[in-house]
Amino acid sequence: MPKVDIIIPVYNVERFLRRCLDSIVSQTFTDWRAICVDDGSTDGCAAILDSYAAADPRFEVIHKENGGLSDARNCGMDAARAEYVMFVDSDDLIHPQTLEIALGLARRDGSDVVSWYRDSSYRNHQVKLLRALGMDPVSARPWGMMRRFSISGVRSFTTDSLLDHCSDWGHSGAPDTLKHCFVWRHLFRREAIADVRFIKGLKYEDIPWWSEVLLKPLRATVTDLPLYYYYPNLNSIAKGSPVLVKTVDILTGILKTHCLYASKASASQMQAWSHNIKWAVLHGTAPRLRRLTDMEGGDRIREIILDMYHSGVFDDAATIKELWARDCYLMSIGMVRCVMRQSRRRLKALKALIPG
Repeated sequence: MPKVDIIIPVYNVERFLRRCLDSIVSQTFTDWRAICVDDGSTDGCAAILDSYAAADPRFEVIHKENGGLSDARNCGMDAARAEYVMFVDSDDLIHPQTLEIALGLARRDGSDVVSWYRDSSYRNHQVKLLRALGMDPVSARPWGMMRRFSISGVRSFTTDSLLDHCSDWGHSGAPDTLKHCFVWRHLFRREAIADVRFIKGLKYEDIPWWSEVLLKPLRATVTDLPLYYYYPNLNSIAKGSPVLVKTVDILTGILKTHCLYASKASASQMQAWSHNIKWAVLHGTAPRLRRLTDMEGGDRIREIILDMYHSGVFDDAATIKELWARDCYLMSIGMVRCVMRQSRRRLKALKALIPG
């Protein structure tokens, strides 16, 4: 039995797939299995996966009908048997020492979760530069892959309360913050998360899945090493989905997670999740609400916002950012008079607390 199962959902990424798989083959830690879930690809992905499996028995390929990213990840988790699991998206790639470092930190600290960061210079500088020069960034090796790291020199922190350190705010201002709800930059002890399922049919499933994981009593090690290379694929779910669809799924995920936390979380967990993740996501989505609710299909967004309102999603707005986001949501469904009265009272109370 391998030490790590790497779950790779695959759908119509023929252009990127080989470099992703090559980054797995190049790992300095070799006791792994790659569970590649072909989610009904219609391009050449199936043939590529089968060729890697024929050449290296550590690749296991599952061919299935298209069911979406969540379904493919669940399928991979069902097949996983190793002590540890991690996720890699098939249009991205990882540093050669990813498994070596993550397992080393897990063993050193006795952690259930080890988290790291994506290499922002790859996306923000290298890919943009190559595109500007008319070159193909897909064929270029990320600059950061040439760096080598030592466990003894890795900066990290360990916590038994990971939820207190997680945030979806772009600039949280808090030290030792693990930003954003990305599934693909963690190593997990498999038994610790085996019962957490991705919501089938929901795009942007990372938020509810990661939020549910954070309810568990997990010991975690977090390092700021840039071990993951996220590629801005214009045809991916994140880049290629219509804004209306994206917003519906984000709000649906927030509503489902709020209900989960309301039933299972402690008061401190609810407070931490609400401020660090829920309101950060809602604040980021709020600016486009009025335009979206006026579009064809905007009725669905209004329905979800009403469900959120009646479920108490907006009840704990406290900071100015949170109040502003709440008002945007309620105004988008026509509750203007009520919102304006509440806003004036809350803002007056907040200003009274500000010195000077």
